[in-house]
Amino acid sequence: MVGNRLLKTVRFSETEQWNVKYFFSTSITSKYPISNIGKHVIHISKKTKLSEDPEKEWRILGISNEVGMFDAYTEWGRNIKQPYIYVEDGCLAYNPYRINVGSIGLKTDKLLNEYISPAYVVFKCRETILPEYLLIILKSSILNILIRENTTGSVRQTLSYEKLAKIKIPVPSSLEEQRKIVNKYKETMIRSQTAKKAAVDLEKSIDDCLFDLLGIHHMKNNKRQDTILGKTTFKNLFGWGAQINLNPFKPQEIFRSNQFSNLPLEHYCEINPKTAYPLGIEQVSFVPMESVSDVYGEIVKNRVGETANSKGFTRFMEKDILWAKITPCMQNGKCAIANHLKNGCGYGSTEFHILRPNEKALPEYIYCFLRTRILRKAATTYFTGSAGQQRVGADFLEAVTIPDIPLRSKNKSAITQEKIVSEIFAIKDRIKAAYAQSEALRKKADDDFTAAVFVTNGI
Repeated sequence: MVGNRLLKTVRFSETEQWNVKYFFSTSITSKYPISNIGKHVIHISKKTKLSEDPEKEWRILGISNEVGMFDAYTEWGRNIKQPYIYVEDGCLAYNPYRINVGSIGLKTDKLLNEYISPAYVVFKCRETILPEYLLIILKSSILNILIRENTTGSVRQTLSYEKLAKIKIPVPSSLEEQRKIVNKYKETMIRSQTAKKAAVDLEKSIDDCLFDLLGIHHMKNNKRQDTILGKTTFKNLFGWGAQINLNPFKPQEIFRSNQFSNLPLEHYCEINPKTAYPLGIEQVSFVPMESVSDVYGEIVKNRVGETANSKGFTRFMEKDILWAKITPCMQNGKCAIANHLKNGCGYGSTEFHILRPNEKALPEYIYCFLRTRILRKAATTYFTGSAGQQRVGADFLEAVTIPDIPLRSKNKSAITQEKIVSEIFAIKDRIKAAYAQSEALRKKADDDFTAAVFVTNGI
């Protein structure tokens, strides 16, 4: 399959660059013929000046790590300064700065848009290779190793078309053989995508479950409307200024229950409290933003940090709630309860708001509200700051109110915080199981593809 050696002999005539990654590059073996990608593709570099038709709406494509190529947006020609590349069905394109994390896609007849930014590398396949086969092999774990070895640059690792074209891959001579491999891969990936969709649907159901249990119905189908005139009560003023107070998403109203009294979050917890570590503690947990999963809503990498290094970071304690305040982390759901911290303490990104529940609330009860989609949607309308660095202030959280219900009760039918947590976390467990199944199937698809195309030799 692949092999790396500590010592490697290279003919001087075969050296193409003075780069350690090149001399110790990974070699692959396969039962199929191995050849350069450039032998099977044609680089598309021709650009079209869309600005020459300023009154036409042009349909623009985009590429994401998750979905590949997609219909991104439409734009008037007068607003498009750079010439764009026309992408026909069957073409592939990738982000040269992010192909190492899967930013590559295939244009199919299901996509309506036709042009893509010249920042992307575009190419089409010759008759010797199926576009679907090439896409799968470029997204495979083994090719990811080769791609990383061929990127250049000190800060932004880049894979040019010239570098891509020289990467060697196994290509079955028969298109029918390629199609069989592709179809088997697709069958497993469809199952993976089905499991992922189940997880997404369950995530969407959490808000409804929470609202139904607490008698919160007015926000379920809330649609933002722009009005010329608006009004609000004095007690619900969020700040001094017309624009902010005409916002249809009032923090005080998001979780207003008709069945229970409603109290501000400050009644249940301190927001951004000062944290002093106990004397004698030298090591605590370190939680940077990337350690909080936006998929699972929990800390997935609990690193160890020195208390002496915590200056300038956000400090917190066991059972505190971490809530990302910066875009896009907040919208993506980076929120977690600080569990299993080393010595019960931690520090992390300055882009976290910290909420410390008191005896009136279970941390998990507060967490249930902070991770809802409706709260995240509302919070985006209170962003401050410049584009790309927008944040939600603590005043937004201070204004949020939630239903006041008892922690627990001997009456099993009573609505309590414990019951709410039990119901919501049961859905969370199902979501985790669905995502785990999806990931296991995705890995199986990659493993099966690897076994079909590469020779493993027990490596």
